[in-house]
Amino acid sequence: MNYLKLSVLMSFIFLVGCSDEPVEEELETNKVFSEYMTCTPGVDFTDESARMMVDEWNNMEFPEGFFAWGHQPLESLTLGGENKYYWQLFWNTQEDADKAWAEGPSEEFAAWADKYESVLTCDGENRRKYDNHWPRDVDASGEWDEDAAQWVSYAHYCKFNGDDGKEKLDAAVIAFNAYLDEAETGDDGPFTFGIYYHSGENPEPYSDYDFFWMNYYQTHEDAGASYTRFESDGGEIQAMFDEAATCEGPYGMDTFQFYPDPDDA
Repeated sequence: MNYLKLSVLMSFIFLVGCSDEPVEEELETNKVFSEYMTCTPGVDFTDESARMMVDEWNNMEFPEGFFAWGHQPLESLTLGGENKYYWQLFWNTQEDADKAWAEGPSEEFAAWADKYESVLTCDGENRRKYDNHWPRDVDASGEWDEDAAQWVSYAHYCKFNGDDGKEKLDAAVIAFNAYLDEAETGDDGPFTFGIYYHSGENPEPYSDYDFFWMNYYQTHEDAGASYTRFESDGGEIQAMFDEAATCEGPYGMDTFQFYPDPDDA
């Protein structure tokens, strides 16, 4: 299988919501359902054992349109605790996810989990559920490396400042997209972003935040250049974001494509 870049996922999530009779410009977003699991490395965790674990997991059957990523935080302490990793699942709909989890683990999955228990264990029972919005058009996100199954993510944990925070955030995102269209961003590398809203009840401390903003770049160097540029000339847009919500971060992560299998191993 050929390597899949980040924009493949964005092409997949094509459901666009908009009002039939908009009075003013409204935010249009692509949306999918996503789940996060917190994972704990075991005594046998290495880069090689983790790769073997994921390769064998990829040999199982999954629903059409299913994607999975892995995240390794740059900092040892995150919301999930000390020395944690994150396994992220993407589904067509929450109904697809709920159906798959309700069916329970197959014998094949149970054997795989037992085999790699000393490598990595993930807390599927307390997985977090999100409606994942992608407000950036796929054609405007830049040229991603076609051979890359790895990129970087920068997270912001956010709380709305008032009851109208969502409306103000939507207005800020519209302005942000316009800024990105006009800004000289060629030297920053490809970029896109996603906004994660809770879908139902999620456990603490994640539920202490109203949404999570995720920035995606090809490399950490690209991320640094982008943040520096925006700090220099994105003041008006940042003021709109600050009026809508108060955010922590950014918190960097190395992100890996798990499924579809990037190396067909």
